[in-house]
Amino acid sequence: MKGVSLVAVMALPICLFMLMSTPAPSAACSLFALSSGDDVVFGQNLDWDSPFPGNVVVNKRGIGKSILPWKGSWPAPYEGDAVTWISRYGSVTFTCYGRDFIEGGMNEAGLVIDQASLTAVYPPDDGRPGVSCAQWMQYQLDNFTTVEEVIENIDVLRPDGEGWHYLVADVTGACAVIEYPDGAPMVYTGEDIEVCAATNTTHQQALSHIPVDKAFGGQIDIASGGDSYGRFVRMAALIRDYDPDVDGPAADYAFHILDEVSSDATLRSVVYDAGRARVLYKTPGNSRIRWLDFASLDFSPGTPAKVLDVESGTGGDVSGLLEDYTVEGNRAIVIATMGPGPQEAIDRVAEHPARPVPMPAED
Repeated sequence: MKGVSLVAVMALPICLFMLMSTPAPSAACSLFALSSGDDVVFGQNLDWDSPFPGNVVVNKRGIGKSILPWKGSWPAPYEGDAVTWISRYGSVTFTCYGRDFIEGGMNEAGLVIDQASLTAVYPPDDGRPGVSCAQWMQYQLDNFTTVEEVIENIDVLRPDGEGWHYLVADVTGACAVIEYPDGAPMVYTGEDIEVCAATNTTHQQALSHIPVDKAFGGQIDIASGGDSYGRFVRMAALIRDYDPDVDGPAADYAFHILDEVSSDATLRSVVYDAGRARVLYKTPGNSRIRWLDFASLDFSPGTPAKVLDVESGTGGDVSGLLEDYTVEGNRAIVIATMGPGPQEAIDRVAEHPARPVPMPAED
């Protein structure tokens, strides 16, 4: 049963504070989605030239949230009324610099969002406070279930800060690439997204390499390269060629694809199995595959958010290792990533999830 749909390739979550404190490395992260029958899985390699900490976070529904205003590279003081919402959906996310400031994740409706490093020109100040792009992604998981809903609400918040572009995908196999080339969002979806992909080049540039590669009838062996184009084309070919009768379960094949495009700089490999509501991952320091099943997680607002160091566990279900979220623990990972960053900025990021949220009175 070959010829499955080329649904999505999502790429490169890199933490803002590491971008500010270290020279830019050779970016080689890769993400994708594979849709076959009832199987919809999404894979992600996070690559970086040096280690940094990471947490898995279980976020609850029904929680009052507010944006941490952002201006350029740093959080900004509150001015005017806070922008608030109540999370409608629980989610499992990955972060290297604190709860609500994420690199990617999946919510309980099967919506997945991730990002890739790419020069971006975000909307100018128009009266809406800027929001960290990392928190902008958490907002999508808190509030929406489908790609269509994300696109319909794309202008509710004004992203600022990190130079990223975004891939959004859902349990139906729908997906979109969102880029900010000139101050306004450019959205590729439907027929515009021949391969839903994002590495570290624009969507159009990446797609232009497909027909000239030998795997797709061209004359050039692009797919053997380790750059953004090579990884993009290689994943597209592997997705196209997936045969569940030969290659086995989609989640297992997703890890095979991630292995094929990994490098010495790969720090984490994640597979979001939207169809089975499971998040699986492994790291070079702990190569046993670990997972969290959404069915075994409590997303109700009556208990604290849960966290787990991304290196913890000896394989299999790690839900029993989750610990209650604390401000002190959150501060530790923010400090570990930011290093000698401004104390005021560290405090704002670390303490923000515990900040009281002024919600409007009910009628």
